Amino acid sequence: MLESPQLPSVADLSFDYNGSKTHFNIVQFANVNVVIISDIEKIGQIVHVIFPEAVITSRLQPTHNIDYDTKVLLGAPLGDFDLLLNRFVKTLVEHNKRCDFLFSLGLDHFDIDHNLVPKNFQILSKNIFWKMFSQIQFRRFCSKSVRANCIFLPKTSFKKFIKSRDRARLDSELACLAKFEEFYNWQLNESTRQSFPIFELLDGPPYANGDVHVGHAINKILKDFVVRSQVYSGKRVLFRPGWDCHGLPIELKIARDNQQKVKVTSLVETRKAARQIALHSIASQQNSFKRWAVTADWTNPYYTMDKKYVAKELRLFGELYKLKMIYQTFMPVYWSPSSFTALAESELDYMDHSSTATFYRFAIINSGFILSKCKEEERPTKLYALVWTTTPWTLPMNNAVAYKKDAIYTVVELLADGHYRRPTRHLYILAKDLISNFEKETKIVTRILLTFVGIELEGLVYRSAMFSDLAQPFIEASHVTTDVGTGLVHLSYAHGLDDFKVALKLGERVRCFVDEWGCYTRDLGHDLEGKNVLNEGNDLVLKMFRKNIIYTHQYKHRYPYDWRTKQPVIIRSSKQWFIDVSQVGVEAARKIKIEALPIGSPHSDKTEALLTQLKNRIAWCISRQRCWGTPIPAFYREDGSVVVGEDISNAVAESIEKYGTDIWWECTANELLPTKVLFIKAEEKLEKSRDILDVWMDSGVAWASARQRTEPVDLILEGVDQFRGWFQSLTLTSFALNVGYNMLQKKLPYKCIYVHAFAVDENEQKMSKSLGNVVSPELQITDGSLKDEPHGVDGLRLWVAQFGCEGDKARIGSSVMEEVRRNYTQLRASFWFLLGAVYGYKGVICCDEKFYIDRVSRPYSSEKFLIIWMNYILQELAKFTQRCLKNWNEYRFPLMVNEYMQFLQHPLNSPYINSVKNRLYCGLLAERQNAQSTLAKIGLNLAALLAPILPHLVAEFFMHHPSIKDAAVALSFQKSVNKSANEQSVAYLFMQYKETGIPGILIRGPDLILQKLYPLQIESCSYYSQLVEILGVSMVRMECDNTSKQIIIHSVACEREFCKRCRRNVRPKEEKYCDRCSKSITENELLQKMDVGDNFAKFSLIL
Repeated sequence: MLESPQLPSVADLSFDYNGSKTHFNIVQFANVNVVIISDIEKIGQIVHVIFPEAVITSRLQPTHNIDYDTKVLLGAPLGDFDLLLNRFVKTLVEHNKRCDFLFSLGLDHFDIDHNLVPKNFQILSKNIFWKMFSQIQFRRFCSKSVRANCIFLPKTSFKKFIKSRDRARLDSELACLAKFEEFYNWQLNESTRQSFPIFELLDGPPYANGDVHVGHAINKILKDFVVRSQVYSGKRVLFRPGWDCHGLPIELKIARDNQQKVKVTSLVETRKAARQIALHSIASQQNSFKRWAVTADWTNPYYTMDKKYVAKELRLFGELYKLKMIYQTFMPVYWSPSSFTALAESELDYMDHSSTATFYRFAIINSGFILSKCKEEERPTKLYALVWTTTPWTLPMNNAVAYKKDAIYTVVELLADGHYRRPTRHLYILAKDLISNFEKETKIVTRILLTFVGIELEGLVYRSAMFSDLAQPFIEASHVTTDVGTGLVHLSYAHGLDDFKVALKLGERVRCFVDEWGCYTRDLGHDLEGKNVLNEGNDLVLKMFRKNIIYTHQYKHRYPYDWRTKQPVIIRSSKQWFIDVSQVGVEAARKIKIEALPIGSPHSDKTEALLTQLKNRIAWCISRQRCWGTPIPAFYREDGSVVVGEDISNAVAESIEKYGTDIWWECTANELLPTKVLFIKAEEKLEKSRDILDVWMDSGVAWASARQRTEPVDLILEGVDQFRGWFQSLTLTSFALNVGYNMLQKKLPYKCIYVHAFAVDENEQKMSKSLGNVVSPELQITDGSLKDEPHGVDGLRLWVAQFGCEGDKARIGSSVMEEVRRNYTQLRASFWFLLGAVYGYKGVICCDEKFYIDRVSRPYSSEKFLIIWMNYILQELAKFTQRCLKNWNEYRFPLMVNEYMQFLQHPLNSPYINSVKNRLYCGLLAERQNAQSTLAKIGLNLAALLAPILPHLVAEFFMHHPSIKDAAVALSFQKSVNKSANEQSVAYLFMQYKETGIPGILIRGPDLILQKLYPLQIESCSYYSQLVEILGVSMVRMECDNTSKQIIIHSVACEREFCKRCRRNVRPKEEKYCDRCSKSITENELLQKMDVGDNFAKFSLIL
């Protein structure tokens, strides 16, 4: 019977909201306030706000943060009331109302008259108190005898839900308490782990420029999945993080700063400024990586700008030069006018581009032989060679016209308005197969006068476009086709790779009249000098040569752009350093194929993508015309000849190792190295090379410069874009320099290449600031923003596991993150139940024994008492564990997470937990502890399996586990349990019977089959057997029918009444509770009198 409480005091703090009155009443009792908020369109919910003692007793200022906890007593959790509740709490504390609160949100169904006058507020409050809160919160007024009717509910300090504003703080606290930063050293140096095998992961270094982005998150978190899973699989992992510090982006940033505020006047100052930018970016990125719980050797990272790393790279340069693989030559390369430097093919992005294409005519000088074949009346005044080009800016530098010797060419007349006139003035030569294309593009009708074979063009010359007194030749070339254009190709030796090969074949001299800024030099005259070839220079050429231009049009195609500046590039001849990789690439591709190295991901084999790149690459341009990088150790005499060699490279490396990398720019050549090393006379002056090495060369030698071991690493893991970059440079340099010149003796630097996805938005569009679809991993995912709810570090990691691992595209956006949030919520709810279910369990968690040993009731924890149903779920757990370990070793993290979520649904939640709840909540002590023993085992295994993916959540699980004393338990897996002979029968029955809410079932079948069910139920009819529990019903009756060949299941009525305590139809009509509940109540009373089982003294009550 309830004790009558003292009549409370009431305060009315109602307010207007959206033009209507919102009632906000406070009913104040001695130690709790009841707040009723109505008319806010909320579905009935009661939230208990709990203050810590410091808030209740102190006089905090309104500006102080008010810490409190919440517990939902009625209704589903609503995530959108947090801000409202926070403001109310602060307001109430400011009014000195410092006891706990019960918030009633939107409950308008208690027959309360909100129009009552203020003098009746006490009646209103008493009405609310008796009708609502007396049955929810104020059980303290109940008599002690009521406790005998208790049931046991999950109880844990682990929070089922985390408030958005608490995620960042919780992540930080967990990382500190779990000592994430000590994990790497522990797994590597712990004395008990020294006999474990080594697993090495080589880090492809990210650029030390700017803050982290989604690509960083995918790459580094995925690597952490590998590190942690290998550690938990019994290996010692080597993972040294690195940064690629050199490169153009930092120099461009310095240039922008120069224009704004910071003035850098020398190359040495530029390098010092660049170094500071790199160090700042490294510190920022490293903090983010650590916050994401990335496990690595953070005390010993490698930087490509470090003097020891640079010295090792220079020594490798000398070795390559000794092998005659490095050479310097003048030839066409991709050149970026926006970066003022040469580029390798790996540094190009091919984008949609519109070029001004031109049909241009060259006047043939010695056309007599061709004209003699025409009829006398059709012999023209002039004969022209018609060419088509998408780079009109190269016409002033034309060197020849190329033809195909076996192609059929024609002499045609261009008809004005479809009619021809006499006398014929101009005729044109073009390939016969391309006449229709020419007419379609230009809308000009042609008439064929003559056809001949291409070889007949040999010996003809034409007038130069730029210099009319200069005759240029027709040249046969193998690269000419009749697929596009006119079949005649304009050649400019300095601005085309095929053009340059023709010049080499003929022994022609190649000169370049475009400077490093992409502008014409004065060699082409005053009008063109200084004009940019891609802009005003191109326009001026079209204007200057307009009388010989037949037609111009816009041609849309894929064109190479500088991958850094996103500006178009040109092909320009210059003197550069190259590595001859033609043979090495073919040999490396063959080695990969012979050893069948896995490249790609489990669902996507990308071996051919790398093999094609390696086999088709001939020369690698490794020189760049910048200053922030590794210097090329070469010197030049006054006559232009170069002084270079292995000894010089080693000597420069020693100086840099001793004095630092800036020594190359601070000293003269003679100061830098002694004359005996340079092999020069004392009075001879040398100039140092002004070029630096390609950044891909920097990172590509990480296999040697960033590690001590000589064995191939077990894994390299990078994005799909690295096929044209790091994968190539790493493979080519290591394969060329490995000991042994026999191809079969050479080693590849890795055993496996894992290729992860490239981040795109949820519509699979590439992220771009101009499109506004860039997602920040910290501002929008872990910490959240005004528009985006924070997901915490584990939310980001779960996204990587589900969406960022495999395939070519990793989608991210609001809808994708909502799916991640739902999965994380399910994981957290599952852990909450598994922890709450083992509350009060006194078992010892022991890694060396098959099952947990129960201190409270040792006889009940024997293997014989481990009922078949629980043995079944442990067998399923063992199978699931094996699959997870297999997925770990195959790097199939999306599949692992997917199977994990499926296991939580089935068989864990349904059928197992659904069937065992009655035993757990209402069963006898031995039954309950047996269920707790199994759930404890399941919880530990599930937490350990999830540890590589969500370390924060798992750390929180172990910190709140009532039985965990040793963190090493987290790394233990139960890989096998005793198989049950009835496992198949259990699975069969459950699959056959999935209905719920039916009080009883009848199982009829032949005795031979029913015998398999006897271990689950020996009696013909039972209310408490394992079979009853498995099927989640109140009664199971079995009848033998040998005429049937299979089991038939029927729904039947149950003869007993509904028991309010266990909610099953098992109560005898004359009794208050069922037999088991009566025994359980008696047992609990006895335990309380004996003061035994103190863990059960605090329990939840439901009447």
